[in-house]
Amino acid sequence: MTKLLEQALREVQQLSADDQNAAAGALLDYVRHMRDVELTDAQLEEIRRRRANPDRKIVSHAEARERIGRLGS
Repeated sequence: MTKLLEQALREVQQLSADDQNAAAGALLDYVRHMRDVELTDAQLEEIRRRRANPDRKIVSHAEARERIGRLGS
């Protein structure tokens, strides 16, 4: 297991049971479908750019759910 995955799992352990289940579901979904997704070089570069930004905003699971819920409105 990589150090990054170990760190992620330590952080997930600090979440509530519901949020742990949501994180586990997201990870399982990613692993099951990761080969189905193909990003362009431009998309990969944009992801790298955003992840490298030390001032990027990370939203909570609850905020992400709220934002996704508003998309259906």
